[in-house]
Amino acid sequence: MVRKILAGFGTAVLAAALLFAQGGGAQTVPQGGRQGRGDGQGPAAGRGSANLPTEEQWAAMSPKAKEYVDKARAIAGDDADLQFDLGIFCKATGGSQNVDRATVGVPNSDPKLQPYPAPSPAQVVGGQRLFDNFYWIGNTGIGTWLVTSNDGYILFDTMNSEDDAKNIIVPAMEKLKLDPKKIKYLVFGHNHFDHTGGGEYLQRLTGAKAVMHRDDWEIYLRSSARGGGGRGGRGRGASADASAAPGTAAPAPQPAAPLPKMHRDIDATDGMRLTVGDVTATIFEMTGHTPGSIGMVVPVRYQGQQHPILLVTAATDVHNREAFVGGYEHIWDEGIKMKVESVMQDHPNTNMNLLARTKYVNDNYPPKKNPLLYGAARTERYINIMRNCTLARMEILGW
Repeated sequence: MVRKILAGFGTAVLAAALLFAQGGGAQTVPQGGRQGRGDGQGPAAGRGSANLPTEEQWAAMSPKAKEYVDKARAIAGDDADLQFDLGIFCKATGGSQNVDRATVGVPNSDPKLQPYPAPSPAQVVGGQRLFDNFYWIGNTGIGTWLVTSNDGYILFDTMNSEDDAKNIIVPAMEKLKLDPKKIKYLVFGHNHFDHTGGGEYLQRLTGAKAVMHRDDWEIYLRSSARGGGGRGGRGRGASADASAAPGTAAPAPQPAAPLPKMHRDIDATDGMRLTVGDVTATIFEMTGHTPGSIGMVVPVRYQGQQHPILLVTAATDVHNREAFVGGYEHIWDEGIKMKVESVMQDHPNTNMNLLARTKYVNDNYPPKKNPLLYGAARTERYINIMRNCTLARMEILGW
């Protein structure tokens, strides 16, 4: 699969990815302008640029901003993985834009990994087993997390559309010999359609209870459609009718009829616990990417031991200082208190869940060393690198 993706994506991106793989940390790629939003949207989305400094602003940062960068660098020390993370987060884009995800390399650490950039349009990866009771399913643009227990499952997010749910999520679960109808809860990090698009179909198929924050439920239910877009898309635009006779004008595209929505089951609240069988997940608010963004701490099992990990719905897509303090810092600090050992989100090649890592773990399961587990102390350092690099960007923007 990697070979096919790299071949299809082109020599230029492969060369950039290999360049990134050299040395202890990521290199900064010239951005050519600010790109998209922190959730992986392209520049057409138009909302991310106001939240990010330009390359020129970053290069001319103030002494105060430089203090934050220097602090992040000191936290990384000589740890190869954390040096890599420093290179991801301590730059103008914050590391989670499309251009970053498409050119990311790998840390200069063990186990040795092969770069796995995220191409556009996205290509299906399928299901990957990362821990004994934890899986990622999706494409190179977006995915979903599946937590299994001895009495049912929790699914975090549902990809872009009913098509994704039918043709990616369900078949991947069946291939893993996991029954989709055992899903008890559908948890949504935020209301955007690349996270909620498959929700109505899966709710209808499984009878699972849908969980989203009150404010994002309101936005989701008021929106005009459930979300289109096939694999990796964020919605299909209308196009001219290909069947129109030559020399005649194509009929004007008609607006799509509203698609059915999920029915509102549970309003997520800060500190809420969801228990399914022998697994209890804890939800925390991380306001900022959307008004009601949430994340979740999940106890995963690996080689006979339990490891809490933090699932976030955005990396560092901060819109203002209030969102940073009340949302991002809040969930990071709750994760530190719970001694989480990893930080992931379902856009691959963001946070710790590099496609290079997830492929390695799945293909060698169970590997002797799981590169997705940093341990509690290193994860706290990782979070504080994110924190200080974000503070530097906010300082540059004058927030």
